[in-house]
Order: sequence, then structure tokens, then C-alpha cells
Amino acid sequence: MPSLRYCPQCASSKFKQVDVKQWACEQCQFSYFHNMASTAGALLIFEDELLLVERAINPQKGYWDLPGGFIEYGESLEQGLQRELNEELGLELAAENFRYFGSFANQYSYNQVLYHTCDSFFVYHLNNRVSLQARDDVAAWQWHSLKNIPFERVAFKSVKQGLMQLSQQNQNTLYK
Repeated sequence: MPSLRYCPQCASSKFKQVDVKQWACEQCQFSYFHNMASTAGALLIFEDELLLVERAINPQKGYWDLPGGFIEYGESLEQGLQRELNEELGLELAAENFRYFGSFANQYSYNQVLYHTCDSFFVYHLNNRVSLQARDDVAAWQWHSLKNIPFERVAFKSVKQGLMQLSQQNQNTLYK
């Protein structure tokens, strides 16, 4: 996080970092909290394959990721994931059919700001190969065997953790 030098409320230079996520003004007592952001990613599975998307932007441009992204104000995790799937792939899936898989802590560095995130993952079993379009911040998409996930080219620690957990579980009993 870049240094915040002036209080957003009174413009005093007595705006100091208290701890890893809090800044406070010694003059007007205003406090700012740089809290964790929420994200949601989709584990889209068809038969024994998982859909991964190639990132079109930094951080980690060119690496594999799950489709999904940051949750906006007023959205549930499922609603945000539904919106992100439409924005990134032109995919419309019913939010009520997402099955919660798990969550992992992550760090996302963008424009010299380090965001701490809680990345939640949801499983969605597809009945057929759907028509997809690489849009928004997705450069390409590709189906990968659940037995051969390219971990060395996965963008984020949280996604690697989720994919490792997925690959260790019995797909026949967990997802059917």
C-alpha cells in the first residue's frame, strides 16, 4: 500500500498508519480501514475437464486463472460470480446452481497497491460444452484435464490451493 500522507477528511499531514490496515488522523480523529476485498471464482467442470482462462492483464498476465473476479458493492458472492462469468466469457449461468467449494486468502498487487483478498470458489457442473467468448480481462480459455492441471502456470496462490484441493478429491463422489 502506498503511503497515505494527508487525511481525506481535514487534509492534515498528521494522518498516520496505525497498523497493517488502519490509518488515523491525529488532528480530527478520522480513521480509514483498508479492509480485505472479496472475490469469487468458478470451477467450471465438464466431465473430467476444468475450464481455465488466460489472464489478459496484469498482475500475472499470460498465466492461467479461474473465471471470476472482484465482488461489487451490493452483490452476493454468487451474484458477483454470475456477473463476472458473463463479462469475461459471455456465459449466463443460474447463480442458485453454484456449489460453494472453499475460500483461501490471497494478495493482489495492482497499480502499486497491495490488496488482501478472500477468494471464494464455487463448483458448477456443466451438462455440455458451452459456447464461450474471451472478453474483458480474459485473453483465451482452455479445457484442462483434472488429472493434468498446469500448476506451474497458475496465476495466484489461492487458485493453486483451490486447484490442488480439487485435484486431491474424488470427482466422481464430490460432484455427481
